[in-house]
Amino acid sequence: MTDRVASRESFPPGIVITGIAAAASLGIDADSIWHAVVAGRCGMNSMPDIESALPPGSVGGQAADLPASYRPDLPREARYLRWTVQHALADAGLAPVAPEDDPRRCAVLGTTLHGMRAGGRFLRSGDAGRLSSFLSSATAHLTLAGLGVGGGAVTTCSACSSSLGAVALGVTLLTTHQADLVVAGGYDAASEYAWAGFNALRLIADGPVRPFCRGRRGMKVAEGYGIVILERAESATRRGATVRAHLAGWGESADSHHLTQPHPQGDGAFAAMRQALSRAAISPRELGMIAAHATGTPDNDEAEFQALSRLLGDALPHVPVTAFKAFLGHALGGAGAVELVLSCQAIRDGRVPGCPGIAADEIEHPSLNLAVGPTATREIHATLNTSLGFGGANTCVVLRRPGHASAPVRGPLTDPPAAWITGVGILLPDVDSHAAFVERALAPEPDTPPRPRRIDDAALAPHLNARRARRMSDYVKHTLAAAAMALRDAALIHDTERLAAASAMLATMHGSASFCHEYYTQVVADGPLAANPVLFAEGVPNAAAAHLSTTFGIRGSCQTIIGSRTAGLDALALAALRVRAGDIDTAIVVAAEAQSDIVDHAYAALGLGRRAPAEAAPRATPGFTPSIGAVAFIVESSRAAAARRAAPYALLLDSARASAHPSPRSGPAAAVASALSRLSRRADVVGSACGNWIDRAERLGRRRAGVEGDPGPVHARFGELFSATPLLAISTRLISGRTGARFSSLCTDWTGAASAMSLELLERRLGAAPQPTEAST
Repeated sequence: MTDRVASRESFPPGIVITGIAAAASLGIDADSIWHAVVAGRCGMNSMPDIESALPPGSVGGQAADLPASYRPDLPREARYLRWTVQHALADAGLAPVAPEDDPRRCAVLGTTLHGMRAGGRFLRSGDAGRLSSFLSSATAHLTLAGLGVGGGAVTTCSACSSSLGAVALGVTLLTTHQADLVVAGGYDAASEYAWAGFNALRLIADGPVRPFCRGRRGMKVAEGYGIVILERAESATRRGATVRAHLAGWGESADSHHLTQPHPQGDGAFAAMRQALSRAAISPRELGMIAAHATGTPDNDEAEFQALSRLLGDALPHVPVTAFKAFLGHALGGAGAVELVLSCQAIRDGRVPGCPGIAADEIEHPSLNLAVGPTATREIHATLNTSLGFGGANTCVVLRRPGHASAPVRGPLTDPPAAWITGVGILLPDVDSHAAFVERALAPEPDTPPRPRRIDDAALAPHLNARRARRMSDYVKHTLAAAAMALRDAALIHDTERLAAASAMLATMHGSASFCHEYYTQVVADGPLAANPVLFAEGVPNAAAAHLSTTFGIRGSCQTIIGSRTAGLDALALAALRVRAGDIDTAIVVAAEAQSDIVDHAYAALGLGRRAPAEAAPRATPGFTPSIGAVAFIVESSRAAAARRAAPYALLLDSARASAHPSPRSGPAAAVASALSRLSRRADVVGSACGNWIDRAERLGRRRAGVEGDPGPVHARFGELFSATPLLAISTRLISGRTGARFSSLCTDWTGAASAMSLELLERRLGAAPQPTEAST
């Protein structure tokens, strides 16, 4: 994904969907699911593929079976997701298997629990090799290999809004010309982990799902895989593609309220809905259907009703609302994309499905036009899809019917702002200031990097509210502490107005792994009814984003890039793109990792991490020493930063990603070379060496790209920090005080995929903005 931000005057009329596909409880293709929904069928049934025996009578939305011959070698998540991606590409008129990877095609996937089923296989067998498919980067790699997606893949988590969040990021990549085609959507598999957690939170209904009804009892856990192919309208027209729908607008917000409960007045949901309609340049009255989040849980439905009431006003009784979860169950991170696919079908056929088993007189709010009874026929010019996730993460998308004028992505923006880093926060063991960091970074390299177990609570105390933090995982604490340090460094820590409008783009490779391990161990040992609700809620990958929002009052988009070593660099690049596209003025970017015995054991067993001396094989690769900590950057629009006379550290330039698939031309070194060669400014490359095969791949890739560079200054002194590794390498340049130097940061994932980004150091003078440079204009 290369970075070329055009002026808004040259942007195409909009973004279009040219391919759709889904697999869920009612079928394994979009048409089968849609026809079943129109017929009023409900997909709730027994779930034989869940790993544990559920209580008698338990039902949910397990996906319909795939053909037995289709890729039985893949884990469930990758198998279903690959099936769905192939069908979406075919629906878009693209070859399902491309002979060569196309660097102008990329993927953005959303999920809540990624490859969590692999964790259960490990706990039951003790075989660490089962964890090789646990991380989301592994799922993406297995899904996309050989499908021609050479521009890299990122996975985002914002709980139940994850897949619509992925679609919104896909729009950003297209409007900024990072890609010509984006495979966007999401997934979550049926799992004991999810069922046990939602049951422990008392959110699973003992009867049918009855959204917006009096006496509603909750949701049904399901699984789903939904993919849309996104393109710029001009690109689709050029290749003669059939347009399924115009993606006319998107909106994202955070409730800044509670980890598991929505804002009671639906403030965050309303903000996301209004933002989506504003981007689409339509009025609420123009909506022909709303596909509501509508989980059937008491608090969520009430909050969503309040938001819809504020959005529609006196038009509320006239706009039909449907609830696809009443048919399919709640597919968690995959739900939003599956429901978006069904909205495309609704627009095509002019049909609004009535929710099964609900009578009009059962609806709690009579003014709500909830579709009930037989499917209604009506002309649908536009739809609104809502996804409202754990932690108050809200994402909404507006679709328009093909042939109807699609609003520009936004008004003309002939002079895009630059993206500056204006604050840096570094949290490491025994490092509590920039001066201490520089001293450690410039010290002689130790023979073996230290292996820290924990960051002392005394070091966290100046940055955290001890009472609020007592239930948090170390990963969440590290994120919050580093963010507080960066906000203080940028002189924004007390600017509540600016923070309320800010967004967050977080990153982690392992999240709250210790919490997940403790929670899952109990489920496997004692059964799903023994699940701990606190560990479940605090263990989801976007828990840090939710706590960040509530701690600092952030009400903008809060997403978390997960499951890869490149996640920190990807988060920084995506935040910069949104700043430079004019979507946001301020973004908090944090990459954080915490110590986990199970993570350390897995990497050592897989031959990547350093073993204990007694376990090391003769002449084995030394491997890395796992470390812990967090790095936070404040990324601001040059205009907003200059207006408050902020002191920037660096200018964020272009970025690129590349996939590495198992073919002679697409290995890890080729991915490194591809990512670097697509940067316009790539001198002085800082790598991500970590003491194993990645070092060799990066050396060869740099050589192929014709650039020199630093093999990686971080690992030798600080150990391996996974998603935080590239941001820590960048920090060594930012804090050193040099100016005017351009450099590139490179990071390679265990899957062989690579990300790179170029920066220019600026003269940091408090109260004086730097003079514009060619790069910043």
